[in-house]
Order: sequence, then C-alpha cells, then structure tokens
Amino acid sequence: MAQPTRPQPLPPASEKLLREIAKYDTGAGVQFQYAARARYTHPNTLSAYNARTFYPLTARDLVTDDGNDTAPVRITEAGRRLLAHLDAAAKPKRKKKPANPESPAALKLLRALAEHTDPVLIHSGRPRGVWRLGSHDGFSARANTYLAIVDAGYAEITHSFAGGQRITITDAGRTRAAGKPNAFANGVCPYGEDQGHGAGCILPAGHKPANRHVVTPGDAA
Repeated sequence: MAQPTRPQPLPPASEKLLREIAKYDTGAGVQFQYAARARYTHPNTLSAYNARTFYPLTARDLVTDDGNDTAPVRITEAGRRLLAHLDAAAKPKRKKKPANPESPAALKLLRALAEHTDPVLIHSGRPRGVWRLGSHDGFSARANTYLAIVDAGYAEITHSFAGGQRITITDAGRTRAAGKPNAFANGVCPYGEDQGHGAGCILPAGHKPANRHVVTPGDAA
C-alpha cells in the first residue's frame, strides 16, 4: 500500500499572509487593496503581497474570494486547521517586543510629522521595513514605529485604491509631539543613536551633567 504523501509546506510569505488573513477575518473577510505591479495591500497591517503569494493558498482552498478578485478574502476551515497544526508542531518562539509609541524613535517621528499640516505620503522600499515621509529622501523610521503611533492614537493612516498611503498627525499627536517645549526646544541628545534604530539618549540636547546619559535601545530590542 502506498504511503500517504505529506502536503508541501507553504512558502514563508504565503504562510505569513494566511496568518494575517486569519487574524483579521472576523467573518466578513479581508478587503485587500490593489497597489499596482500585481501587488495587494493588507488594510490592517499595510503589508504588500505579490499576487503569486496568494496562489498556494487558493490552490489548496485555504482561503477564498468566491471567484471574485475584488471581493474580500476569507480564510476557510481548511486554512484554520492548517494553522492550528502548524502552531501545535512549532517550537515556542520568543515574542518580539512591540514598538513603543513613547520611544525616542516614535517621538522623533511625531515631531517630524507635526511639521506638516496636510496628510503626508508614505514611501516604503529600501531598506526593507523602513518608511519615509513625503519622499524617498524624507524622514525615515521603522514601519512598526509608524504603526505604534497610529495604535496610540497619535496619527491616522489612510490608503487609496491607487495604492498610496498617507499619514496625518492627530490633535493628540500634536500635543504629545510638543511635549515639554522648553526642555526639548533643541531636540534630543544624540548620544547613543549609533547603537541601532531608535536607540539613543532620551534627555534634551545639551542636558546637564553632559557626561550622564539615559540611553534606551528603542525599537532595536
């Protein structure tokens, strides 16, 4: 008797996509937005996926759009069973620490965003996972730092059917960005910023005593 064949594992990008669909599909599915060049953007995470990333999921009936490319994508029972199987078989993973909306990196992003009165276009690209304000040479921060200030209510992100995303600072964000105007009028102390993304001294520039710093690892931890 022939031995049953084990199903081929999903490509990592397809497995990640399946997990994001499962997380945000509460019954109505997930309405992906076309982002040009055969890519689709997840409305909740803003992650972009090539159309071919969906193929292993639809081919194995793990997700469905009922044959309509413009309809929300729903996870099937087969998809949820597969994720349950993968989770049961996986080794425990160390949870990644979420980005802190009060970190030096987040506050610097808020201050940069506060300089704009209109919604600002977000540019993503290289290095991967880093977004920039207004242009490819604009102020940069890690994508999860942007999402952290959005989750905190300091900013709002909107996206269009053309695929562009824009970020707007809220009133709460402007208040938080102002912080202590006298203490931080000249910015934050740059000591330790070369240790990684979001790292650095959180005291005001020119603080006293000058040889004592309060350094945090920021979003790099």
